[in-house]
Amino acid sequence: MRRGWPIAGLFVLAGVVLAGGFLPGSATVVGVPWASSGAGSPLGTDVLGRDVLTRTLAGGATLLALALPAGLLTTALGTLAGLAAASGPGGERVLARLSGAVLMVPSLLLVLVGAVVLPYWAAVPVVVLLLGVPMSARVVHATARPLRRAGFVEAAVAHGESPLRELLPAVAGTVLADLGLRVGTALQFAVAVTVLGFGPAPPSPDWAAMLRENLPGAELNPWSVLAPAAALAVVATAVTLALDLAGRARPRKPPRVVHKELSTPDELAIRGTWHGGDRVLELDIRIPQGHVLGVTGTSGAGKTSLLHLVLGELPPATTSWHGALAHRGVTIRPGTRQARRWRRAHVGFLGQDPALDPLRRVGHGPARRYPHQISGGEAQRVALARALDGDPDVLVLDEPTSALDGETLEQVTAVLAGRTAVVVSHDREWLARVADDVLDLGQAEPPGARLVVPVGEPVFRGGGLELREGELVVLFGKSGAGKTTLLRGLARDGLIRGAPPAPGEVELLRQDVYGALNPARTLADAVGRPPRVLHGVPRPRAEAIRLLAEVGLGPEFATRRPDECSGGQRQRAGFARALAARPRVLLADEPTSALDTATAGVVLDALDRRRARGLAVVLVTHDERLATRADRVLRLEEGRLR
Repeated sequence: MRRGWPIAGLFVLAGVVLAGGFLPGSATVVGVPWASSGAGSPLGTDVLGRDVLTRTLAGGATLLALALPAGLLTTALGTLAGLAAASGPGGERVLARLSGAVLMVPSLLLVLVGAVVLPYWAAVPVVVLLLGVPMSARVVHATARPLRRAGFVEAAVAHGESPLRELLPAVAGTVLADLGLRVGTALQFAVAVTVLGFGPAPPSPDWAAMLRENLPGAELNPWSVLAPAAALAVVATAVTLALDLAGRARPRKPPRVVHKELSTPDELAIRGTWHGGDRVLELDIRIPQGHVLGVTGTSGAGKTSLLHLVLGELPPATTSWHGALAHRGVTIRPGTRQARRWRRAHVGFLGQDPALDPLRRVGHGPARRYPHQISGGEAQRVALARALDGDPDVLVLDEPTSALDGETLEQVTAVLAGRTAVVVSHDREWLARVADDVLDLGQAEPPGARLVVPVGEPVFRGGGLELREGELVVLFGKSGAGKTTLLRGLARDGLIRGAPPAPGEVELLRQDVYGALNPARTLADAVGRPPRVLHGVPRPRAEAIRLLAEVGLGPEFATRRPDECSGGQRQRAGFARALAARPRVLLADEPTSALDTATAGVVLDALDRRRARGLAVVLVTHDERLATRADRVLRLEEGRLR
């Protein structure tokens, strides 16, 4: 939808309100009833000989004055109820029972009872509230429920904030869409009540009243009915367009796309030039059947963007694409319906985010569990099995081993044998083993000398583990061994010097890169929130920019939202937000899983600087190389730390 249409909707609404306030509605009889159009009456006259055009222009203010407040109040109450229900199973049960009971009552019956018992100005809002609040609550609840365990919500709760402060911006688009539905419903009910004879008293101009009065003479002057009906349709559409403008993300300029033909005997080939922001990819890739192409490079170098193109998609940051993609000699045009059909038929894909349906269980029999009940490594394996389903011609994997232990890593290696695949990984040693060719999109400068961090006195106890100031404990264990569960237990039950920690003193950095940041907030807003909430920092944005720079994200990232960043950039922003809370203990779950070695070094150096000030750290990882930085190395085996 073009941006001009929502703006046009705003002008329509403003015109309706102004016309209702300044035009008299032509209450005076000016001619013969239901006369056809003439010089003095372009749309003819109505049942009493009044000018149809003038009454149509003046007839919407009353309806909007009734429908807009009713829709706003209904959506507001429904949103609060839906968010409250999403906070726990108890609220969900109450919402289900109350909304089910209300929605069992026929809406037409409520309209009739309301019209008879209440005055017109009260009947419509009451009926809209009774029927609309349960529906709005259900819609908002369905959107918010999968988010209640997201990292940005849990971080807000840990900092002493209400989860509503993070959930509400995240569901704002749904709320605005629901508001359009409720206003449209209010308009419908107002028309129904008026057509039944319970509307505003004559001679006040009103579109619904015009429909009721002029139906008998529709054959004599069709415009007496068509004009108010069209006005109702235009206003309902204008409301939708105006709300679309309010909920729309910042518009992006359409990319310049030139599709070219490419004839090749290879299983998969891509050739062309891609521009996205300040990044440029010059591509000339050919993958024979049964070969594996490995892709590596620094965080933000364009690896995931390359995978988008291989999948026949234009990456979100695309400003231009001049090139071609071909599969077995057939040219695929990225970003088109043809590409989507090809992808469904021939490609298996595993992204950095396993993207499992939070409402569907995985597994078989009694062991079936929801995605939030399994570890990150287990979720990654489930997503890999989904990508392999149907034996696709081409397998595209983005960081498939980031959350896997060594034994499971070998299973993934075996899966790639004999397959045509494109695999992105920061593990250069593993790629050298599994890939026939490796495309390197660039290496960062190696980190400098490490900071030597002294270990101080005990500061934290919990779960059979004691931490000292400045200490780094690295925790290893097989996928599914319970490492993440252990960290959650430490965050919940651990003690700081024998006392429960204050908000922000113990910070849990989750493994989920894509759920760690609120999609509705910029990186500066997300990182700047803990300093403002926990420490009253007067200029949190400046501190946020400084912390982002400390983990290798320049000032241009301050205004970006998570969907404008790569997985590694999101992970670094989440790490910066954890540091922004100024914790005394950091519990980090795979904090470098989406980072290349050099970028991980930048993040770990920032961690060392905090450790030098007394920060104690427990770091869960599958990367054995991190043991060289640890003061202690522990392994979780059979539920015990060893």
